[in-house]
Amino acid sequence: MQGMLFFTVVLLLSASSCSPVLKPTPTHRLQIDKRLQLAMALPSPRWQFSTEAPTFVAKKMSDHLRQEVVAAVPNINDEQLLLLARKRLAVNEAYVFNEHSGACLMIDFSSRRQGKTDPTLAELKGSAYGALLALANEEGVADLESRISTSAIAGSSRACRVEASYLLDGQARSFIGIIGFKTPYRFYLYYNEAGRDPRDRIEMEQVLKSLQLLLASQLG
Repeated sequence: MQGMLFFTVVLLLSASSCSPVLKPTPTHRLQIDKRLQLAMALPSPRWQFSTEAPTFVAKKMSDHLRQEVVAAVPNINDEQLLLLARKRLAVNEAYVFNEHSGACLMIDFSSRRQGKTDPTLAELKGSAYGALLALANEEGVADLESRISTSAIAGSSRACRVEASYLLDGQARSFIGIIGFKTPYRFYLYYNEAGRDPRDRIEMEQVLKSLQLLLASQLG
């Protein structure tokens, strides 16, 4: 009897380990085109979803742009800088953010030219290295530690993940990037946080795990 019970338990455990992981019910959907959606589940009211850059992100971008354009346009004012920042940020399709802590995920889908071959995983990792290099060259960045690994987004063809921790002007920061491909798009998911709330990282990992690329045929 004990042997039969042990066999039954092992059988149940084996069956559960082979069953597909169910995604949480999406709370938000981003329409990429007529046939493709990015679905996600935000785990708490602390997070907002928007197709426009939140004000705090636009202000940070305008501060960065000030150093870039002031030499060419010395009389540019704050309002003009903010407008320029929003134009730059408009390349992203959506944002998931915590307004109180400043944590933000930027979502960008870039269509590849017709006839161009699909990117390999090595090419996607090359883009991840490029993102790290850009981060390392930012003014005030020090003690950068990073790693790149293979990742997966449900419905995508392939993806890689880059993680980094660093100091910005002496303050601890962290970054997660997921770079992937789904015909005909390369997609870039870039998450930045300042470590102000330890719940941010935990819940953002839940958001990233909930992501699904869904075709119109899957939407019923």
